[in-house]
Amino acid sequence: MAKKQTDYAIYNERPYGILIAGYYNETADYAIQRPSGSRDWLLMYTVSGEGQVQKNNQSTVTCRAGDVAVLMPGIPHHYGTKGTSWEFIWVHFIPDPEWSTWLRLPGSDEQFFFRHVGKGDSRDSIYEALMRMVRHESSAGSSRLHRRLAEMSLEETLIYIQQTCPAENAVTMDPRIAQILRELQLSPAQRISLPELARKSCLSTSRLSHLFKEQVGDTILNILCKIRLEKAAQLLTGTNRQITEIASDVGFDCTIYFTRKFKETFGETPSMYRKREQPAAIRE
Repeated sequence: MAKKQTDYAIYNERPYGILIAGYYNETADYAIQRPSGSRDWLLMYTVSGEGQVQKNNQSTVTCRAGDVAVLMPGIPHHYGTKGTSWEFIWVHFIPDPEWSTWLRLPGSDEQFFFRHVGKGDSRDSIYEALMRMVRHESSAGSSRLHRRLAEMSLEETLIYIQQTCPAENAVTMDPRIAQILRELQLSPAQRISLPELARKSCLSTSRLSHLFKEQVGDTILNILCKIRLEKAAQLLTGTNRQITEIASDVGFDCTIYFTRKFKETFGETPSMYRKREQPAAIRE
């Protein structure tokens, strides 16, 4: 258990996915302060006791059993135990671009979502999905499959949370942006032209760029780079293709540039990543 003011956010572990997660039962002296916010998303679900979250150094909310709080990147925040104890599940993550629909939550424009989930199926489903996430995440260090299962459990949690929002308050993704995301996921190696995407979407280039970043949280080119790098990581682990071939497969024309971007994101070169992550059966 953490007993000091520490920043748990990890910024450069992966292009997207779970960074770190846990299940805490903290006493009255527990407090975390992030006056500058963080670059990742933070979700907290209260199991019992009371906690409190202060955002933007202004308003404070009290977290009780069944409460979900989601803090988005860049929002200054402080949180900690309010009473004698606070039992909660938490996860730092960078969203998969495909999760954007589930993250269109009321309050997103203020970078903060808070909702009480009453007793019943939704609360049970959220708790069970988060517990699976924590279990799989604790095993993820030695297994890519566990890491993937943890990410699936987190996505399941976000879907359940989305379903708790009243239909009239739900924030849906613009179908033009959703279609672009699907195309990027399905064909990461494609050469994209912002003017061409804008023309197909019946938007100006500037409007498309603004709308995409507003709804997805990053630029089209940055999201495409993240998708390409994640696909490259999968190919490095699951195939014996040469690194130059993989770079080309996912849309990088220059292997040197690909290696540099991969190391910036994963903290090691593609060859080092493959050696550490690839099962022995594939290497042989």
